[in-house]
Amino acid sequence: MHRDHRRSPTVTAVDIGGTHVSAAIVDTELRIRDEQRRPLDADAPAHQVLDQIAGCVRERHLDTTRIAIAVPGPFDYSRGIGDFEGVEKFARLRAVDVREELASRWDRDPGTLRFVNDAEAFGLGEWAAGAGGRARRCVSMTLGTGIGSAFIDRGRCLTTGTEVPADGNLHTVEVDGAPLEEHVSRRALIGAFRDRAGRTVDVAEIAELARRGHRDAAEILTAGMEVLGTALAPWLRAFRAERLVIGGSMAASADLLFPPLHAQLTSLMTAAPPVVQGALGAERASLIGALIGTSAR
Repeated sequence: MHRDHRRSPTVTAVDIGGTHVSAAIVDTELRIRDEQRRPLDADAPAHQVLDQIAGCVRERHLDTTRIAIAVPGPFDYSRGIGDFEGVEKFARLRAVDVREELASRWDRDPGTLRFVNDAEAFGLGEWAAGAGGRARRCVSMTLGTGIGSAFIDRGRCLTTGTEVPADGNLHTVEVDGAPLEEHVSRRALIGAFRDRAGRTVDVAEIAELARRGHRDAAEILTAGMEVLGTALAPWLRAFRAERLVIGGSMAASADLLFPPLHAQLTSLMTAAPPVVQGALGAERASLIGALIGTSAR
């Protein structure tokens, strides 16, 4: 018998990442409490992945109006069924009814579980309670292993129309015949440095080398941001973006990345929006954004 959750106006928010899962209670004032974080093995068998996700949600998390879950794509968010076609992580959740499986583990009505794209959740959280400042039109990005994005119009993500790329996904944009992620992602920058310097180091170390005057490191980061600016400018213009919020692991090097990015945008646009770093942290932004992104569903 499903538990009665009607007493509480709060929401349990869950953020599923490739290496971790986080859960917390979020109220209508966007306050977070009772946070919990656990490691997650995205390559494990489906039942183990589902057990790890379910185990992050404490008993007191379950007495809420709904459970709002931010999950990476590709995923069928309306049906709660894994897609993950063409990606390695969560491959064993492909075609799995995640909504039904988690609802069973939590003794919940499956209808109280709602899903939202993790990049959209990050953007909505930053828009509502962080660096987005509730700008009328705000574009958010996460830069790391891949590129996530959200085009936010007054608190709602736009995914269709001529003002945004297909499905609102900047990673689908091509530059010189290759997807943007082939130029700008963590993998791309590491590869560019390896080709020039003959050794493999992570982006954080490339950034530190650039701060110490390493020419190749600085030029690689600048070139990557110039490509990103070239790809972004037409969409920021079409969307009439008032702010660009960037998070993800690479945003930790904002001092090196944001100036050349903004310079490139300024050279291509008459009114480039300010480029600002996410203020909440990816997980907290996504937990808040999960509440917002599922509130109308």
